Amino acid sequence: MEDDDARLLEGIRRGDGESARILYDRTRGFLLDAVIRPRVGSADAEDVLSETWLRAVERLRGFEWRGIGLLHWLSAIARRTALERLRRVHREEVVPDLAEVFGDVPDGAPSAEADMIAAERLRRMRERVAATLAELPQRHADALSLRLLEGRERADCAEVFGISVPAFDVLLHRAARGFARRWSRP
Repeated sequence: MEDDDARLLEGIRRGDGESARILYDRTRGFLLDAVIRPRVGSADAEDVLSETWLRAVERLRGFEWRGIGLLHWLSAIARRTALERLRRVHREEVVPDLAEVFGDVPDGAPSAEADMIAAERLRRMRERVAATLAELPQRHADALSLRLLEGRERADCAEVFGISVPAFDVLLHRAARGFARRWSRP
């Protein structure tokens, strides 16, 4: 095959159209099916093949035989040509109007459905909090309810329990730890 490639190359360099036709016919299918179409698709494949051959003809005089066949050399040119085509196409692509692509996109204002979902989530969360508080010792549940659910100040909470503020902080910490343990159970 290398001897045949060398003869074809010499014939093409001398201007022999028959040698060029033979090489084109021999390589066309491979270049299209294995090199070009997988990169650019069928629509642009013939154009890329034409560009490949134009480049090959321009570079033919400078081609040095390095033990690889002409098919490999043409494949490299075709691969680069196909990648350049892809880059060119991607640079030229116009970014579509997102409103056209997605249609009517909600403007962020809550819908009736979103409000119903949020209300249902809140209801379930409140039920779970109440159930978890019910599992705690009453003193711990009361400390969490006063401080976190009612939002009372630490001093007020300590007064309700008849203890100092630092003692209430300890009570609240223990209550929160117990709540977290029960909350994280499956």
